[in-house]
Amino acid sequence: MRRLAAMALVASGLAGAAVAPPPASAQVFFGLSYGQNVSQGDCKALAAKLGPRKVWFSRFSGSRPDVWDRGLESAWGVGCFRTQQECKRWLYNTQSDWPRLMNFIRCKQGLPDRY
Repeated sequence: MRRLAAMALVASGLAGAAVAPPPASAQVFFGLSYGQNVSQGDCKALAAKLGPRKVWFSRFSGSRPDVWDRGLESAWGVGCFRTQQECKRWLYNTQSDWPRLMNFIRCKQGLPDRY
């Protein structure tokens, strides 16, 4: 009886996973999702075109409640932009979409050394 209950529990878990796959931009490792990548802009291309000191840069991580009420869904990303306005818009929208447990760098001009 226990074996049957365990098999039903596993089957229901697999059915739930089939209904809600991780988003295409999610980082998946051994079937586990490590968050959605919300990065925007091509830092290397902008640095080559404008110079690394003229690129506006920000980094973000945060989370929001999962739509299936299974806890928090996480997101992370890097933004590289031509203007401060574009950078602030991306950071504001990202913070609005992922308002929990946020950690971010305010928009700065110039790419960090470790990028």
